[in-house]
Amino acid sequence: MKNEAQLMKLAVEYVEAFRAALVTGHDDYKRLVRSRNNGFSTGARGTVEFTEQLVEAGRKLSDLATLSFGPARIHAKSVEEAARSVLFDSDGELPPKTVARDVIANIAAAATKTHRVIRPNQLFRLVDGVDEVNIGPVRIVRRDLLSAEIGTTNRGVRITPQKSQSEAITVTHSNDLADTEIHLPEVCWDVTIQGMPQKIEQEALWLVDVAVSFARLQYKEYSGLFPRLKDIEPHPVRPYQWMQEGFVVSADAGLRFGGGTAPTWYEVGPALVARFSEAKTRYLAEVVFSPPSRSVAERMQQVLGWMSRARQEAEPAERLLLFFTAIEALLSSSAKDVPITETIARGASVIWSADQATRSSFYKAVKKLYDIRSKVIHNGFRSVAEVEASNVHYIIWNLSYLVIHKVDLKQSHAEFIEELKEASFGRKWNPSGVALEPEGGGVAKTAAADQ
Repeated sequence: MKNEAQLMKLAVEYVEAFRAALVTGHDDYKRLVRSRNNGFSTGARGTVEFTEQLVEAGRKLSDLATLSFGPARIHAKSVEEAARSVLFDSDGELPPKTVARDVIANIAAAATKTHRVIRPNQLFRLVDGVDEVNIGPVRIVRRDLLSAEIGTTNRGVRITPQKSQSEAITVTHSNDLADTEIHLPEVCWDVTIQGMPQKIEQEALWLVDVAVSFARLQYKEYSGLFPRLKDIEPHPVRPYQWMQEGFVVSADAGLRFGGGTAPTWYEVGPALVARFSEAKTRYLAEVVFSPPSRSVAERMQQVLGWMSRARQEAEPAERLLLFFTAIEALLSSSAKDVPITETIARGASVIWSADQATRSSFYKAVKKLYDIRSKVIHNGFRSVAEVEASNVHYIIWNLSYLVIHKVDLKQSHAEFIEELKEASFGRKWNPSGVALEPEGGGVAKTAAADQ
């Protein structure tokens, strides 16, 4: 286990602080109830006061647990709850180090527990007999198939169609027994994830966002109502608002109300399922969702997630910021004192083209767009045109396509940046890994013409 010795040291400190904070007398308990302090907790061994020493010991233990298991799995308050549950059940005469081992084991068990998070899928439609498709730990699945699976291990629980978007769960009672109906739309998300219960919702949604952009990169044809570069993509889980609430009063047109647009969606048919079943695609998904530390894949996961978050935003300035967040995730260096604008513009131009004239013009275009981003961040500038946000989307979309097809994603990100730096001085870019030319002459086929 990472940081095991330091975790043991902090766990021992927590055990000792906990024991020192136990309330031993009735008068102390009454004082504690009446006072305005950090609070208290009660368990099998009595009541413990949240003294400054115990709070500080819990904070340090939580911080190191986050570093050891990762922020995606750790919930700070839950670390302290896991530690307290052990201490409330432990023998007070046991050596602190013995109890500390149990504390660490309980935290580790909670941090590595596997969950399946099932949520409505508002963004994908399965057609032509497709029942499911897997994108790493994220599964897009029909409700009926999911219902059959869940029903085999959970008696009294059924998954049924929604009658309205506000209807989530129905519980009926018969002969002292309760039957539960969980109402979901025709297509659902099924995300397998590890972590403490208080973290899994947030992290599952992030994995869904990563999966949406990863899936988008696999499309060769845009069937259904495929979201274009300028489109506001519906949230993958929350219901789409078909009708505008409220109304507008105009001086020359009177009162206007209602109105709305149909939501865009991604269509999954047999051809796309076959693509996801290919060894190369499965490998890419595995590396992106379980990336080596400090690798290109680790950055690519961030790129894909932030692209999805950007497409969900309506405000052009916010879209531009999030798309540039994705670009920075791909091309910014971890080294200090590196000019970020220059690094990003040079790196992007190298990936974009081998032609020096094209590189030069593209470099200038990226710097100009980055200037807009800087105005938004540093001056609160909001007047961003829709086409400017769409252009940044187009850039990161194609950069992602090229990198995912031409670079060994397990490569160190620092080495990747160094290769781009060397090529920016006029050399040909020779990325590590197998250089597979993308279909369409080097740039991904996108819906750019419709932006």
